[in-house]
Amino acid sequence: MNYCKHCMIPTKETACPLCGEEHLWPVLPEDPCFAAELEGPWSDMYADLLEQRQIPCLRKQVWGMDWTAILGNRLARMSFYVPYERLSDAQELAQALFARNGTETEE
Repeated sequence: MNYCKHCMIPTKETACPLCGEEHLWPVLPEDPCFAAELEGPWSDMYADLLEQRQIPCLRKQVWGMDWTAILGNRLARMSFYVPYERLSDAQELAQALFARNGTETEE
């Protein structure tokens, strides 16, 4: 499995599917990987679930503080990154949260 340090995603591809970077690294268990992007109260719930499951996470605000001040915390979006070794656990939690709150789309 390869890892793009810029986008913080693991991939089986030889180039990053998001940015096109061709110089990828072997993914390490501790590499931070994108798990989910959530807004408002959902991001707080997700952070609590990760903490309860003892999954370390890095949270990054998608928009700067200026936009959050203008739009309000309800519309603030947070990106969550977790160690690669816990990525599948974190993604399962996000899917469960979406399904529980009716935000998962059915095809």
